[in-house]
Amino acid sequence: MKRSIYVVDDQAGVLDTMVLVLSCVDPEWSVQGFQDPLQALEAVKAKPPDLVVSDQLMPGLQGSQLLEEVRAISPTTVRVIMSGYVALNKLTLITSAHQYLAKPFDSAHLRQLIQRSFAARDRIKDGGLQKVITGLKSIPSLRQVHQSLLSELEDNRHASTSVGHLVSADAGLSIKVLQLANSPLFGQGELITSPVDAVICLGTDLVAALVFSQTLFRYYENLSQADIDVARIWSHCWEMAYLAQHFCREKGLTRKAGEEAFLAGLLHESGRLILSDNFPDQFHAACEAARRSRSPLAPRLRETFQTGAPQLTAWLLELWGLPVSVIDAIAALDKPEPPPHGAFSVPAALYIADCLAGRKSPADAFVPEDLDPAYVTAVGCTGDIGAWGELPLMEQSRGAK
Repeated sequence: MKRSIYVVDDQAGVLDTMVLVLSCVDPEWSVQGFQDPLQALEAVKAKPPDLVVSDQLMPGLQGSQLLEEVRAISPTTVRVIMSGYVALNKLTLITSAHQYLAKPFDSAHLRQLIQRSFAARDRIKDGGLQKVITGLKSIPSLRQVHQSLLSELEDNRHASTSVGHLVSADAGLSIKVLQLANSPLFGQGELITSPVDAVICLGTDLVAALVFSQTLFRYYENLSQADIDVARIWSHCWEMAYLAQHFCREKGLTRKAGEEAFLAGLLHESGRLILSDNFPDQFHAACEAARRSRSPLAPRLRETFQTGAPQLTAWLLELWGLPVSVIDAIAALDKPEPPPHGAFSVPAALYIADCLAGRKSPADAFVPEDLDPAYVTAVGCTGDIGAWGELPLMEQSRGAK
């Protein structure tokens, strides 16, 4: 089935180039260009597209205003805002867009952004998740310093020195990178005090994980919601990520699997933060239901929103272009199913770490969820749970940075 894309830019040269490039990417993409945003809006009303890419600064109607209208007409349309005159950190204040694109950009970047946007759209299979996503007014996006760091990682996966200097420019990132490098999981016996040395110790993939988590929690650090303690959620995610990677190492999984488990652990609560920020009244009602029934919060959220917070997290991370293995592991948290072969895996590490971290460093004040003994047996961890449950918490700062 063809995907329809509308491109809106008042500069004819830019518009023609984008339409030509996107038309050549995939024969299943039907691309149409508009110089006039008002004409584009009429086209959306006549036939809503799958995706709209719009410049921000245009006469008659700014891109943010156009995308706000698109959201009202067709909430499931993916919306991308771009600009060469507005700083990226200003673009991220625009709540009508799912994605942000700073000019100039290369065609490969644009192609990847649209491909992962469609992948995220395809993840919306159940009606509950679709309803939640169409009602979103705000989602977190990557900040400028993090964009630069991730670009460095993508261009040169071995550029530890360059990445270390970029980390040094961000105090919050420096603290977390040094903290992890000196932890029992990675510590070499000597104190690491330089972000460059810490990056060399950890590897750039783990640094990327910290970049994503910092982006997320900085976005929500001022979230005003009586039922949410962002610092507490951050502490839980940090402990869970640390445990999940430890379990992967103990069970003989690859270093890459451990890094994926760590990243998934850091980000797995994104959906809860998004729900609280966008639907405060419904979120509060779910919390009240959990208090009255003295039950965990997750089942009450599923009842209220007809979807689980992990599924919303998976959708966001698909937009961000994270590995599918990380996304699928988070999506499985609500209803973990052992693999047919019964082997221990990243989803198993994530599920067990979430439950065990919930006992010592809970994300909230609600009743914690219990481990499913049948699942634990199926993934071959019955003999490990006792020792894993006695592992000490990682020493860490308690702020949401």
